[in-house]
Amino acid sequence: MLEGLSVRVAFITLGQSPRDDIMVDIKPYLEEVECVEYGALDGLPLNRVVKEFSPLPNEVSYVSRLRDGTEVVLSKSKISVRLQSLVSLVEGSVDLIVILCTGDFNLSSRTPIIYPSVELVRAVRKLSPSSIGVIVPLSSQVVMARNRWGGIASIAGIEVWSPYTGSAEDLANSALRLRHADIIVMDCLGYSLKHKEVVREVSGRRTIVPREVVVSAIKEALIYSIKERRAQQ
Repeated sequence: MLEGLSVRVAFITLGQSPRDDIMVDIKPYLEEVECVEYGALDGLPLNRVVKEFSPLPNEVSYVSRLRDGTEVVLSKSKISVRLQSLVSLVEGSVDLIVILCTGDFNLSSRTPIIYPSVELVRAVRKLSPSSIGVIVPLSSQVVMARNRWGGIASIAGIEVWSPYTGSAEDLANSALRLRHADIIVMDCLGYSLKHKEVVREVSGRRTIVPREVVVSAIKEALIYSIKERRAQQ
């Protein structure tokens, strides 16, 4: 795919790097790419994370993971500042940046950024589903999920299940309740390909996880980058 070109892609998590739990489903498809990982909370202890980045009541929040596997719930507005600082720090040393979260962000960068939320919505729209079942990690994200996916198709149901603390039994039960949906969208980068298979097998429905969508988006972006380099030669 890269035809001998050297390419570096930065993967930025809202929590702490490395995110082996996510990259295990991404790296195997990017063998020619140098993947470098960064975390917005790298180097910070849990007590400081809780004190400085916990969301206020009714504030938009996202879930991520610390290096030791601890789940943390983060304020969008507060973590966005850290994300922007990190993007500004690494943008000059990589060819592409990937945000490891399906939250909505608007970051400034000279280097192209892949937002999984944008790619996920685009992928689902192409399928033209009649109804969508959604799984999100936080109960506070149910309204956001309804707003995001309700504009594409009718909502068959929204389930809450954490990829970090949820049980396999609860995931299967959520999938069963969404079995009447045309497709099921698992709206968080924390959901793995194994989680997808559980949902697909139990529900019998086509199931979409962001990790697969991100891999496709990265490949498309790199192909475009190669064409640009050729044009400049």
